[in-house]
Amino acid sequence: MDHRYLDWPFFDPFHRSFAREFGEWAAAEIPKCENDEGGDGKAAREIFERLAAGNWLDHSLPGNPGAKGDKHDLRTLCLIREILGYHATIGDVAFSEPWLAVMPMALFGSEAVKKEFLPGYLRGEMLPAFALSEPGAGSDASAIVTQAEQDGDHYVISGRKMWTSNSGLADAYVVFARTGEAPDAGGISAFLVDGKAAGIALEERLPVLPPHTVGTLCFDEVRVPAHRLLGAPGQGFKIAMTVLELFRPTVGAATLGMARRGLDAAAARSLERVAFKKPISEHQLIQAKLADMAVKVDASALLVYRAAWLHDTGERLSREAAMAKLYATEAAQEVVDEALQIFGGLGVKKGMTVERLYRHVRAFRIFDGTSEIQKLLIARDLLREYKGKNR
Repeated sequence: MDHRYLDWPFFDPFHRSFAREFGEWAAAEIPKCENDEGGDGKAAREIFERLAAGNWLDHSLPGNPGAKGDKHDLRTLCLIREILGYHATIGDVAFSEPWLAVMPMALFGSEAVKKEFLPGYLRGEMLPAFALSEPGAGSDASAIVTQAEQDGDHYVISGRKMWTSNSGLADAYVVFARTGEAPDAGGISAFLVDGKAAGIALEERLPVLPPHTVGTLCFDEVRVPAHRLLGAPGQGFKIAMTVLELFRPTVGAATLGMARRGLDAAAARSLERVAFKKPISEHQLIQAKLADMAVKVDASALLVYRAAWLHDTGERLSREAAMAKLYATEAAQEVVDEALQIFGGLGVKKGMTVERLYRHVRAFRIFDGTSEIQKLLIARDLLREYKGKNR
């Protein structure tokens, strides 16, 4: 893996030493599960526990080592996801899905909630999951219909959640439900629900291209103590959008790692594979492909780490986060596709690195905000800026 980009001005000495240290750990630990395709979620949980044992999960909470103040250091988190994505998608899944779910607790939970749940997360004992999407509410998260009605000192939640990570396996779910303070997005609240609470049932585990253990959950009058409300009533949509904005650059980082892996594999293969009496690396068409791939990898890295740097230096990053997620995920798909092409017929053989990357990278253009949604976010922010200038 090429580390020259660590010399870019986006990084502090802490990030450079962290990347090398974590990279060494990941290279030794993650390839053991490289061929795992998710399914029952056992491999992801095992990796999650190993990340905790190595104290790497400490970097996923606000005020983490390297952070300035009590917020996340997003550059560190992007480095984690890039390095894990390079070595095995299952490694990235094991880290990122629980981290997405723990963010609402860490950023919006009461002190009591933090004391009850965060230590278990850091020990690898409490696996959380993020339950926002529904059968009729994906990109339009404000369309959720799951209901939460207050009953004394409890809320009672009923509804269905789809594409929920670690479905049926999580120790706690962050569930977004409609509480009715206002119409549309203003009437949604977020709750921390015990994974073993009565009334939660796994309806279906969904087989998908990448190694994500996702499924559909049913909530049938699930009682949740009122103190497990995250933030204020009606603040759920804001909570979801806040954590997803932080998450977006790291999604780009994960696919950047996958693209780097594809480029490395393709370059090595081009030097070994002979066609027309010479290594294919000596054919100009292959050289052009490799050049295009290298440009896309570097452009992705620049966008990802610019967004993370903006966050870490106190700047707003909504547009830049969307750009990073949009470009890096789209570019990774193109890089991996070209890598497979360079491998030729061997590239579609089950078990080959590029074959696995080809299946795994596709979903990242959909999960956590589709490419189309990112374009809308970018354009909306751009037009808002120009309207302000023209007043």
